[in-house]
Amino acid sequence: MRTSPRLPVALSLAVLLSPLVACDPAAGEPSQPEDPKPGVTKSAKRGLGYGYHSAEDLKALSPGMSWWYNWSPKPESGAASVYVSEKVSFVPMAWGGTPTVAQLESEIPASAQVLLGFNEPNFKSQANKTPRQAAALWPVLEEVARRKGLKLVSPAVNYCGDCVTEDGVTFTDPVVYLDAFFKACANCQVDAIAIHWYACDLSALKWYVGQFKKYNKPLWLTEFACGDRPHNEITVDVQKKYMVDAIGYLETEPSIERYAWFSGRNNEIPSINLLGASGELTELGRLYVTLAAGAAQPSP
Repeated sequence: MRTSPRLPVALSLAVLLSPLVACDPAAGEPSQPEDPKPGVTKSAKRGLGYGYHSAEDLKALSPGMSWWYNWSPKPESGAASVYVSEKVSFVPMAWGGTPTVAQLESEIPASAQVLLGFNEPNFKSQANKTPRQAAALWPVLEEVARRKGLKLVSPAVNYCGDCVTEDGVTFTDPVVYLDAFFKACANCQVDAIAIHWYACDLSALKWYVGQFKKYNKPLWLTEFACGDRPHNEITVDVQKKYMVDAIGYLETEPSIERYAWFSGRNNEIPSINLLGASGELTELGRLYVTLAAGAAQPSP
């Protein structure tokens, strides 16, 4: 397994299929200091995929965000000291590799309520597990979930380019992968489905979410942002427009239980950063924190 939080993303069907690679955090767009608007309501659905929070970062995001994950079973040290008091839940992940019950059980905080499964296992560059390989390891996650009283979320999937193959099938399509996983893991505990998506318009997001409703389980959109347009076209205003449209839908879509923007600081997709300097929200970050919970808002 990896030894540091993972920050890669995967592009959607429109790009088909050139996933972005992992990267170190980069400075976000600077913003003028600005406190969240009075009366901001913390969204029960809204979270963030990011693994380098300082305590100040988490405090800045906490008024509008209720959870985060960092592709690891335990929280990063900066956030660990404040997330309980800030009422932002940490959600651990069994990213990949060959985890053991003892290892996961010892690292997952006592306050955790949910365990995320393998990250993009159909990607060779990510968890890199065929459906049967993922199913064979799933009892480890189930036992940890049983011991700690956790809900268990499926492997997180997206369209990919360099994909795993099994029984002559190359698992480019995330639905085909999950179908094969559930066939190999017919009686496994899976309480929700995790998906990723990087298209830039609301209609594509709605279509994609619709593909997974057939499983009749809550959906967790654990990575999303506008990423599959030419990078010179992805401005802060483009990200803001997409964020407003997407969150208006995600907050009111019954099948979506949780969602997480990607990411806090990252230089692989333009203008996605919610954080600038430590504890400083970018223009996009202020929007993410202050968008209404449970209702759409007009475009900025």
